[in-house]
Amino acid sequence: MKKTLLLGFSSHQVIAWGITFSVVAQASAQDYGKSYVNISKGTTGSTTEPGDTLEIRATFVVKSGTYTLCSFSDIVPANTTYIPGTIRVLTNEGKIFRQWTDKAGDDPGQISGSVITINLGTGATATTGGTIKNTDKPSFYHSSCIMVASYRVVINKVAYGTKVGIGTGSLNYKSGTTGYKITFPKDTIVLYQNYGICSNTVGANAILSEYGGTFGSGKIKDRGTSSSVPSSYTYAAFSSTSGMPNDYYYGVSNNTSGGTTAATGYSTSNAWAFPDNSQKPSHRIFSVWDIIGDHTGASSPLLGNPATDDNAGASGGYMLVINAAYKTDTAFLDTVTNLCPNTYYQYVAWIRNICSKCGCDSNGTGASGGAGYIPTGPGDSSGVHPNLTFNVNGYDYYTTGDMPHTGQWIQKGFIYKTGPTETAMVISIRNNAPGGGGNDWAIDDISVATCSPNISLTPDKPDTLCQLSDDTVRFKVTSYFNNYTEWKIEQSYDNGITWSSPGNDTTGQASTGSAMPVLDPLISQYVYTVTRYYRLDNVHNLVKYRIVIASTVSNLNSSGCSFAAFTPKSVYAVDCMVVLPVSLIYFNGEVANGLANLKWEATNETGSIKYIVERSNDNINFIPIGALDGNGSPNMSSTYNFIDAKPVSSATYYRIRIVSGNNQKISRIVLLSNSTIDFAISALANPFRSQLSFELNVPEGNTATITLVNMYGQVIRQQKESVTKGYNSINVYNLGSLPVAAYALKIQYADKMIVKPVIKSN
Repeated sequence: MKKTLLLGFSSHQVIAWGITFSVVAQASAQDYGKSYVNISKGTTGSTTEPGDTLEIRATFVVKSGTYTLCSFSDIVPANTTYIPGTIRVLTNEGKIFRQWTDKAGDDPGQISGSVITINLGTGATATTGGTIKNTDKPSFYHSSCIMVASYRVVINKVAYGTKVGIGTGSLNYKSGTTGYKITFPKDTIVLYQNYGICSNTVGANAILSEYGGTFGSGKIKDRGTSSSVPSSYTYAAFSSTSGMPNDYYYGVSNNTSGGTTAATGYSTSNAWAFPDNSQKPSHRIFSVWDIIGDHTGASSPLLGNPATDDNAGASGGYMLVINAAYKTDTAFLDTVTNLCPNTYYQYVAWIRNICSKCGCDSNGTGASGGAGYIPTGPGDSSGVHPNLTFNVNGYDYYTTGDMPHTGQWIQKGFIYKTGPTETAMVISIRNNAPGGGGNDWAIDDISVATCSPNISLTPDKPDTLCQLSDDTVRFKVTSYFNNYTEWKIEQSYDNGITWSSPGNDTTGQASTGSAMPVLDPLISQYVYTVTRYYRLDNVHNLVKYRIVIASTVSNLNSSGCSFAAFTPKSVYAVDCMVVLPVSLIYFNGEVANGLANLKWEATNETGSIKYIVERSNDNINFIPIGALDGNGSPNMSSTYNFIDAKPVSSATYYRIRIVSGNNQKISRIVLLSNSTIDFAISALANPFRSQLSFELNVPEGNTATITLVNMYGQVIRQQKESVTKGYNSINVYNLGSLPVAAYALKIQYADKMIVKPVIKSN
């Protein structure tokens, strides 16, 4: 927002922006910029996609003096189509000030072939530009005139990756007897699919500058300059007295109030009026800016942190605050390194419009200046809305859309996929709104992070198997993207400290491979499952398996560019040739007075026997909660009772680990709950190979009928199972000879039935 001070540009700044002048000395009397708005995406923000409508805008600001023969000319960008009837002159808030026809000769605007011409100012005709004085309308506080020449195009139905050049074009005017031409710099959009924002980013923030995009923290209100802000913006401390930061200035602060002491406008409260005329100088910058703190670590991400009380010795996080204006210039620039090729990254930032009354209507009346102001929209007096472009390696990929004042922070960003060999990128955030009278914003928590896939173990539980037996290792990979195609299985014998390849499985299949992810329309994600069969040895008591996935073969061998299963498969191997001198006749339980009462009967107890009771809340991780010694009666059975001192508050699983010397075995699992146990199936091994296994929970003991049906409705296998209340482990064996196909698994219990689709694999 420009409020009290009207500034021009030095010649080195103008040259740095790539704008060409006949005489650079004229820069202090005018200002200009070219931008665009994605009309189709509105305030939501998005990448630019085929079919989107763009409004091309060229801004001309006359700050002092009188200029004649003023005009704008441009060429309709390649890969776009001009939308008839959209040649206009706008205010800097985007309102229509003048509407022209497309036809040549009837008014100051026309299109001829692909050439757009808009003559500007008083007295403009179909053939010549008009006159613009700083006191003309659209007026900016009665001291400057701001005109925005605009037209609209629609992106043609071309492929993603197509480039659309929306820069160049020129402004022409005459001062006295000398003519001038301003040529706008190139600007290119890459048409790019909008993937939204990841919900599962992992890894460290790849932004290395500015404290990882957080701008740090401290006990001093105004931190100082930022090396990530280009020279197109000049640093200034917050000051209501000098009206800083003004247009094309920036600050880095943890408190956006007007000064450093009470006398100079210092405050930690955002409750002052708009405008704040309670004292001079005002507590608020320009008497209307919000007084806020930064965003990092806020308990409410939308509200952010309150302004830091530096004068009381408090330390607060910093944010970058930009007072943007007419040029489409870069406000934050960084080079991101150590990226992985062929990988999706999320680039996001938290942004806040910090001025609710910065608008100035075309009559020159400001939102805070009294009666007669015409607001930007119903209830909106914030003026020009910030609109930012995210640029990667010199190409525009994303715009935030207009961001009206809401009193809240908003997260904006997009997902970018690196190229086959790309490991670094230059990334920038650029002002894309056409002017002052608003366009004041704070930015914080800028980050670049990997969008990770999800890897789940199926079924998600450990196994206890006999030594030298085969185990099924199955992992399911789910991802929003289809690029994580490479995988490898690894094993560990030291509880996950070191990992190595297990080699081919028992069927001869390799432990590495490539997958073809398939889109699951129900969850809108790509899915595939890797299944391998490994034989346990007779040496190790515990082996763990995990899957590692990546987007390329080379990434698979890079710890920084691959993903390993968070939960590995654990397999406990026991020597089944050793027979424990004990047998369980039954093991069950019930909930009494809120506590689990477990009962079991054992027979043939010979030697030293110990019963270790274990509990689990997820049927995966069991912990010991107590132990009982066996009675040691080989000629008779013995009964035991164990009460868990911890109340049963939800579904709880119990089992008994029977230990005799160095040998042990595990009982069946008992499920207890303080409420009714639902009839449900879980841990279904799908696809299956030679057997179907699953877990079945039932509310009471009864008989369950298990039926496997082919696609023609023919019964392939049927068996009855006696099930006990709670948890039951069910297996259907000898299915290896079935043809590879889809089947239906039906489980009938009492008057209830569950049907699950299953697939036979080879």
